[in-house]
This record gives sequence, C-alpha cells and structure tokens, in this order.
Amino acid sequence: MYLPSRDVAAACGRTGAAPPQPRRRALVVCTHLRPSRDKRRSTYYMQPITGLHIGSLIDRSAFDVRLHHEDWHGPFDTAACAGYELVFLTGLQPDFDRMRQLAYHFRRAGATVVAGGSICTVFPAFCTQFFDSVCVGGVDSVPALVADFLQDRLQPIYRQAARDISRYDVDYGLFARSGIQPMLHLMEASRGCSFKCSFCVMPGEVGGHATYDMDHFARALESTLAASKPWTFRRWYPLVMLLDNNFSDNAAHMLRVARHLAEHPRVLGWAALVTQNVLQDRALISHLAAAKCHLLFAGVESLDREMLRRYNKKQNLSRRHDVMADIAFAESKGIAICYGYIFDHRHQSAREMEQQIQALARNPLMPMPVYLSVIAPLAGTASFWDDLRMGHLSPRLRLRDLDGETLCHSRLADSEEALIDFLERMFRRPWTVVSRWRILAKTLRRIVNAGSFNPVRWYVMTSANFHCFIWSHQTPPSRRTYRAGTDLLDPQYAEHPDDLSPEDRVRYFEPIELTDADGGPAEWLRPYVPAQPAQPVVRLAVAGSDEAGP
Repeated sequence: MYLPSRDVAAACGRTGAAPPQPRRRALVVCTHLRPSRDKRRSTYYMQPITGLHIGSLIDRSAFDVRLHHEDWHGPFDTAACAGYELVFLTGLQPDFDRMRQLAYHFRRAGATVVAGGSICTVFPAFCTQFFDSVCVGGVDSVPALVADFLQDRLQPIYRQAARDISRYDVDYGLFARSGIQPMLHLMEASRGCSFKCSFCVMPGEVGGHATYDMDHFARALESTLAASKPWTFRRWYPLVMLLDNNFSDNAAHMLRVARHLAEHPRVLGWAALVTQNVLQDRALISHLAAAKCHLLFAGVESLDREMLRRYNKKQNLSRRHDVMADIAFAESKGIAICYGYIFDHRHQSAREMEQQIQALARNPLMPMPVYLSVIAPLAGTASFWDDLRMGHLSPRLRLRDLDGETLCHSRLADSEEALIDFLERMFRRPWTVVSRWRILAKTLRRIVNAGSFNPVRWYVMTSANFHCFIWSHQTPPSRRTYRAGTDLLDPQYAEHPDDLSPEDRVRYFEPIELTDADGGPAEWLRPYVPAQPAQPVVRLAVAGSDEAGP
C-alpha cells in the first residue's frame, strides 16, 4: 500500500521501525535493429517475452522494474539513461551491436549492465569486455545474479542451462506498467527443440526440449488475463499466442496445454509454433481445431526438397505427405496456417526465386508466407562453422548483416545485380512481384474453405496473407546495398557523445565483424573455431531462427 512520506514517518515513529528504503531502479531492454535500417517503431503482436521473464525474476522487494521494447517503444532514448542501478540487455544476433551501444550509455550514466542472448551464450568471454556481467543460457540465472549484485559480489559470467526451468511466477503486469499491450496474450509452455537442424542455434544453446509444469503455465495464463486493460481487444476476445520454439516437441505436454486452453472459460482461441510434420497428423489437427486452435505457425521454410536436405530439415522430407494438401486440410478445420519462406541465393537464381513466390501465389489454397528471408549464417551454428571453414562467407561479414535481408555469402547462384534487384522488389515492393488482387482472391478462397463465420478467424487469415505487403508499405526506401560488409548501418551507430574516446568508439560503436578481408575468421573469433568440421556437409542458417520458430 502506498503511504505519503509524512504518513510513513508517523507510522515508523509509532512502531519504532526505521523508514523503508526506496527501491532501486532496474530496467530490462529488449534491443532491436530493424532490417530496414530505420528507427520506426511497431506494435506488431509478435513481441519478445524474454524481457518479461527477466523482469519477473528480479527481486521486487529491492527493485522497481521497468521494461523497454525497442520494437514497441522505439529506440531507447540514451539521454534518459540516468537513475538506473541495474540494466539487463537482450536481443537477437543482428541486435548485438545495439546492446553494445546501450551498454556504453548506461555504464557512462553509472549503471551496472548485464547482457544475455544468443551471442552471449555462444561467445561469453568475448562479451565480457562490453558488459559488467554476462548470462549464458536461460533466464533462470537472474535471481542469483541479482542477489550477488545486492551483496556487491557480481561475477563476470553466470551460467544456467536454458532447459533447466525454475519455478517462478511470470508478472504480466510488467507489460501493462511498461505500456506494452499487444493484441494477443504472449506465453510459452516449453523451451527449446529436440531436432538437430544445422541452421538453428537451438542445438547449441538449449540442447534439447524442456516443458513448464502445468501449475506454472496455469498461473501465467491467469496473470496475463488479469493484466489486460478493460477496453482492449485482448480483454474482450482473449487469444493466446504460444511462442515456444517448438510447441509440438512433446506431444503429451502439447495435448495437456491444449486441453487446459480449451477448458478455460475466458480463452476464446490460441496459436502456436510447430514443426511441419505436425500437419501430417490429421487426427491431431482435428483435435487441436476442436480445442480452440485458431492458428499454427509451421516450420515449412521451403518447398525445395534439395534445399531442405541442405538444411538437414528431416521433419519436412516425408514422401508420403503433400504439405499443400496438409495445409488445406488444416484450414478446412478452421486453423489458419502461417509460415516463413527462405530463399537460397547460393543455389537459386533471382528468376528461380521469383518463380517460387509466384507459384505460391497461384495456388488458391496455399497461404502466402508471413515473412520472407534469404539465408543467414547465424554465428555459432554448425552451418556457420562449415561455411567459415570452406571460405564461403563474405569478407567483412558483420553480425548486423545477419538480418535475413542481406547476402552473406561469397558464392552466389546469380549476379549480384539480379539478386539485389529481386530482393529490393520483394522486401520493399512485393506488389511488383505478386499482384495484390491475386492475393485477395486466394484469401477469400481460404476463408470459404475454412467454413467459419467467425470474423476474428477471417482477420487472422487476411492479415497473415497480406503481412509482407503491409510490412513493406510501412518501410521507407533506403540506400541499401543488400551486401554483407557494405550494407547501410542504422542511425544508432553514429549516436554517441562528441567526447567519445577512440578506444570506446571501437569497443562500443564499430560493428562487430565475423570475418576478415579474406573471408577468414576475424581475430576475436579464432579461439572459438572448432578444431574439426562441425558437420560433413554444408548447412545453411535462417535469420530470426534464434528467438523462435521450428
């Protein structure tokens, strides 16, 4: 209960107790650098929940915690760094430079800065030069770190296996107090994935799949429902989005969670991320549809079987099933299917890429991809080490280039000019590749095929089908080269004090390079290079796969 200062003093005088100490200020920042290299903000429903879990693990009796999403709120105002004692930074691999930039500003303002995420997990010793402490693995090391901070004994590195899930309550009120109100209730019921796809960071960073116990999930569900504002869509039509890396990994747990959501009187629908092979089980799909499932984001990735083999995407290579027929069946049951689509610029020409997307558009029952990407060799994955060993990575490849829109390899299947022309049109002007009217026609067919009179389901299908068009329309044109090592950098790289020393400029603001001028490992990376090839065949990596998506 809040008491004015005079009431506190009076109360302490009556009891003889010392006045309570004001809580310290802590901040969790989910960093973000946009592929378009601008500072636009977005209220897209797929907001990260890592920061939410970090904030929930910070001791509330000692700290007043706030959360800042650079996607939702926009880039953090570095003029407002003062007053925080403890700052946590997290982000995907292309965001790591932004974490370094913010670390400089917060440390300059007197804060202790802690960092976590993919790069910190894979290269922890390297990361300690930028931050006061580094978290390796899962978020569950936060309580021990905070306790050490309060005792003035902070360690440089904290390790906690991401699959070791501790018992704690997720405070969704932190979203509300921080002004974050996504349209959907964002949750997770498990972590990691047991598949060993060579493009993915999950095998190295998580090393398997782990589930939350049902009591934990049930409490989190009640927390997010209670935290929604009375006038919002998420209060009046509660839809749960499960952001598990692979919700379908543990079938028994998946069915328990689905049953809990189906039986909850307030939950009207839910969505999850699953592997493509789930779509093959039509009895399961029918069961999930009856359990209020509105949408499944499936790891389709590509319809090119040779490309899937190069990815070691074994779960997508069944010869007994037709993925298009499986998707049509799921949608006939009312479950909208979403997926991402990846172009392989090392083996596909610009013309072949355009033909692939046009073939998807012509199929009346096949959804359009929710996002499009070119391959990106995510640092630390088996495919990254293979590409590095064989000299296939671009010279001066930067972490910032791993955004799914930049050509990161030295060997291309087509001329740079042809590939870049296609990428510019596909990412910035997709209507020049595929007609909007064709997409509208296939959207209406999908809605009819679903057989539902629920306008929310119509909206889900429509917004997913047009997502690439909507996203590109909101992105202003820029002077991009789409080539690793030379592509445009974000404005944040130049936002630093005039008195910045040359040493700090290099440490905090120059982009981190993964390769040298000859395409070999950068000097800092050489101690990490495996002695033996990671795998006997070349594998490729998908930008964005290190946060979520099977």
